[in-house]
Amino acid sequence: MDLKHAHQAQYSGVHQTDDDDDYHPPLPVSSSSRTQANDDHQPSEDEEAQLLSTEDYIEQFEFDDNTDTSSPPFLTTKHSRSNAKSRLSPIYRLFTFLSGSSHPHRQTLTPFLLPSIQSLPRLTLERLLSHPWQRAALLSTGLLLWLTILSVSLVQSKGTLLYADGEEGGEVVRHLDCVSTFWGPGNECGVDGERCKPFGNVSFAFRCPADCRQVQVLNPRWVGGQEVVYKPWVIGGGDYGDGSAAGGLTAASTETETETGTGTGMGTETRVYRGDSFICQAAMHAGVISDSKGGCGMVKLVGEYYSFFGGEGGEGISSLGFDSYFPMGFTIHPALTGPGKCPQMEMKTARSLAPTILLTSLVSVLTTSATTLWFTSFIAVFVHVGLISDPPNVSGPSDTILPQLISILFERLLPATFTSAVLFWTCSRSTTLGAIPPSANFEKTFLWLGSLWIGALSNFTLESWIPLSRLSAHDLSHQPGAVAALVAIVAVLCLTIAYQAYSFWLEGRVLPYLALYGVLLAGIAVGAVISVTGLGTLELRIHHYVLALLLLPLTSIQTRPALAYQGLLLGLFINGIARWGFDSVMQTAEALRGDDGLLGSSLVPLVDGQPLVYLSEALVETPELWSIAVKWKGINETIEALVPQIHGRGREEAERLWGLSVMVNDVERHRRFFAEEALEDQVFRWERDPRVVMTPEYFRFAFLGEDGRSLDYSGAGTWFGNGTWSSGPEYY
Repeated sequence: MDLKHAHQAQYSGVHQTDDDDDYHPPLPVSSSSRTQANDDHQPSEDEEAQLLSTEDYIEQFEFDDNTDTSSPPFLTTKHSRSNAKSRLSPIYRLFTFLSGSSHPHRQTLTPFLLPSIQSLPRLTLERLLSHPWQRAALLSTGLLLWLTILSVSLVQSKGTLLYADGEEGGEVVRHLDCVSTFWGPGNECGVDGERCKPFGNVSFAFRCPADCRQVQVLNPRWVGGQEVVYKPWVIGGGDYGDGSAAGGLTAASTETETETGTGTGMGTETRVYRGDSFICQAAMHAGVISDSKGGCGMVKLVGEYYSFFGGEGGEGISSLGFDSYFPMGFTIHPALTGPGKCPQMEMKTARSLAPTILLTSLVSVLTTSATTLWFTSFIAVFVHVGLISDPPNVSGPSDTILPQLISILFERLLPATFTSAVLFWTCSRSTTLGAIPPSANFEKTFLWLGSLWIGALSNFTLESWIPLSRLSAHDLSHQPGAVAALVAIVAVLCLTIAYQAYSFWLEGRVLPYLALYGVLLAGIAVGAVISVTGLGTLELRIHHYVLALLLLPLTSIQTRPALAYQGLLLGLFINGIARWGFDSVMQTAEALRGDDGLLGSSLVPLVDGQPLVYLSEALVETPELWSIAVKWKGINETIEALVPQIHGRGREEAERLWGLSVMVNDVERHRRFFAEEALEDQVFRWERDPRVVMTPEYFRFAFLGEDGRSLDYSGAGTWFGNGTWSSGPEYY
């Protein structure tokens, strides 16, 4: 028999033995006998206290598992147990704390205001359509109507012809993205721009999307002797001054335009832009289109042009100046009027955004099914982002742009929907959306659905005021306001995570989530180690859709902040996938760099002495051409000279150098491979007519890789119009 129970039985008048476990009630005791017993022994207060203390003390006794029950038991006292706990107290207390509140309770959302009003639309619908199939038919009809409105607006906006007044024929509008240009960065166009011809006598109608004003070049580029980064890429288009076009293009520079087109209009003079400018930003600068609506215009290539003047233009865009010549320039003209003119961009927004918001809001207010709300909202918002509000960069004629967008949409929608189903099942089905009472439908719509739209339209709602385009060391150190923005974001995330952790602690659910995030953080740590050590030239990239996936499990709780967080994160996930797709979290440096990013190369060609400049006498009748000659040091001599700066990396890079490239005025003019001629044997000669070219010329040098693509170019050296030479910063 248990010792504690035996002791308790003794004091209650019950006697039990190990041989007889039956319960024997105490014998009745008469009142007189009880009185006599009390008279014989009246316990004092100290004895009563001792009795209670003894009972509490004996309750702490335990049998030793290894002790024979027939012998006196081994007793572990309260003092010895407290010693054992004291040795484990830090771990024990931490584990006890993380296990949650001593009185765990599930968080529930109680309607804040007018619960009867919030549930009225749902109750009304159930009275009017009492059968589930009727409500399903109503939802199907709404989805079909929404698809019809969306299809009509897409066909009208992306399949439009632009006609001249009075003409029966027309040309197909070419759809551009915000970074479309005629001339690629670096040496993409090849020697003398052969890959980007023709340079002139070409015109076509184009259409630009809205929201292109905030686009900036995120990697350093050169305009002559000026390095540009984190600015719009528009060169020229300012006041003409004394600039003149080459090849009989002076007439084009004084052409006038009277149509107002789809933009605001900036005057009558035609503005000339350098050929590598972003076309849509140039159109905004010229006042032909607006940032809020986008629109159509006509672009004309005018060939070689001199002196591109910078200045303020439409939509607050400030263009860059270039005080020399470039083989390609273009002008922007308003769209021609007529029956097939470019439709206003706000019509597309009105015909698609408003119906989509209306559809998702009605579903949220009228249904109590979390499954219906989740998947209807997810698919509708995903389609809107992928086709209208933030589609992927696709350019081409009007009759091909829509099929391309639809193809990309379904390529990304199917895996995204599967991921969404997993998120719903684990984060919302039985915790957040699935447990909200019908009397809180309006609050659910405002908090969850409203935040979903804010995240899905992040290119309008968030990105415009957060000065941090990419989470990279270069952007943090060079982009204005990037560090402050990162600190603010981290602070908000820490406060949010702390509040959500407290909510989980109240429910006693902290430990499982600590295990989950321990695994996730371990994976991120492995990726960071690979990125830092340079293993396999891979770099860790936390895209905003990945950030949403990491944080969504923290929203699986029924509180008002959790509703808003979940909607916002799901919207960011939709925007990231619909716009960019499932980019890898481990990307190569080449993929992250893009077309215009710096390679981070340590080696640049070293000029052997100063360039040799030959200036003929300026004869009035037959002046000779001026010339400049540049010669370089050999590879080994270059490495030895740069060792203090490159810390030994150059020897590895030297094995991957295949040739030499020379830029003059941002156009590749010389390309020679070492298999044809050694570096120290190559001489680059450049000539000019001093009667024609009276502007500076800018020279930059770079090595070539195996694929013929240039590595990072040096800084610019300048050959001025008077024949003098100057070596600029970072010129070797």
